[in-house]
Amino acid sequence: MSDMGLSIVASGLAADTADLNTASNNLANINTPGYAAEQVNLSPEAGKGPSGSGQGVLIGSVTRLTDAVYVAANIAAQGVQGAAGQMNQVMKSIESVFPEPSSSGISSQLSTFWSDLSALASNPNQAGVQQAFVGAAQTVAASISSGYSELSQLSSSLQSQVGSGANDGGWLAQSNALLSQVAQLNAGIVAGAAGSQNVNSLIDQSTAAVNKLAGLMGVTSTTAPNGSVSVYLDGVQLVAGDVAQTLSSTGSAVNTNLGISTSNGVAVDVRGSIGANITAVNSTIPSYEAKLNSVADSLATNLNSLQANGLNVNGNPGSGIAGGYTGTILPSVFVNGGSSTSYTTSSGGFGSAETILVSPALVADPTLIATASAPGPNNSNVIGTPTFDGSNAQAMAALASSATGPDALYQMMIGALGTQASNASTVAAAASSLATTASNNMSTISGVDMNNQELKILSAQNAFQAVSKVVNVITANLQALMQAV
Repeated sequence: MSDMGLSIVASGLAADTADLNTASNNLANINTPGYAAEQVNLSPEAGKGPSGSGQGVLIGSVTRLTDAVYVAANIAAQGVQGAAGQMNQVMKSIESVFPEPSSSGISSQLSTFWSDLSALASNPNQAGVQQAFVGAAQTVAASISSGYSELSQLSSSLQSQVGSGANDGGWLAQSNALLSQVAQLNAGIVAGAAGSQNVNSLIDQSTAAVNKLAGLMGVTSTTAPNGSVSVYLDGVQLVAGDVAQTLSSTGSAVNTNLGISTSNGVAVDVRGSIGANITAVNSTIPSYEAKLNSVADSLATNLNSLQANGLNVNGNPGSGIAGGYTGTILPSVFVNGGSSTSYTTSSGGFGSAETILVSPALVADPTLIATASAPGPNNSNVIGTPTFDGSNAQAMAALASSATGPDALYQMMIGALGTQASNASTVAAAASSLATTASNNMSTISGVDMNNQELKILSAQNAFQAVSKVVNVITANLQALMQAV
């Protein structure tokens, strides 16, 4: 009888110890990524013998508190947040390339440029005014070229951030390491479960890895009855059991065709932070490069056309009206692409804005600006004869208000940038809120409640002490019985 009592007491002590250890472990891992709170599953041992009294308590498994629906929602939210947050950062970076409105912005520099042209129209023969115009033209061209270069550098930086997939520290290399980790953990989980071992810590590690993968790539996952986790991306299975695919990048930012494919050559549609970078280098940044090219092309082609069809203060003609003139022919105002004489508009991947600059000949001699109009019925200008006519410079200055001029195109670009950046910020905030909600939902099931765990520890301690008293009573009774014999 006493032996049965001691056996029952021993089972109680073991159960209380398991509860105490589990609650302590929960508190220790309250901030561990992927950790799900655990609970000890206890059940009464069936009674035996004529009396049918219970035989104590049985310790079952120690299970993780989780919910498949909440897990899936959290993984999806991580992917959305990863993509939206990174795109928001990209848009902020693009905005920083164009500091508008400010005195260092292209808008302000264009305003100064047109103002200097108007001054030149009123004072075509003044050297200081001529030099000011050339200086303003150089400033605008340099800012346009610098803006294009910064966009290209940003694109290259985002590609480097993604990486090749090899061991280069990029996001893709991190993703490959996480995929391999999940596969290795699968092997441990399946083997451990088959050997009746507690594999909860392995499952926690796998959960944390999948959550990171979701933020980086927007993956989804499923869990088999044996605990093995399968990871999918765009319908392609990346982890199956203990085997993981290796991802690598294809294409490049330069060719706007950056992509990701599996080790067996299957292209995948990556989301998450990596997907945001791919969208940025293939679409977002090139769209602003194209807009900046349009600004440069409008500025250069319009100014160069008026320059080619005008005269400078010395009566030297532009190339459009020179005919057989044997004297000095006026150079273009803007050139690019390594040429010192001509300007080529953007086409076929050529970024005209990247290399735009003021003609070296005009920089060397600011008097070569065509301030006067070509000879015609409305003026007395003659090729080869000095003139103080400033009408051509005034026509150049009038481009400032052209609906298709560089100012209008630039303002459209900045307006589109502001709108897209604002939208990206709004989407990022919404995605962050969604991720917080999903995480909070998970916490209601899997999170460690400090107060609750502390109460469990206190309860286990009290129960332990109570059972200990039973041991003392049984021991005292046994001693009394032995003394009575």
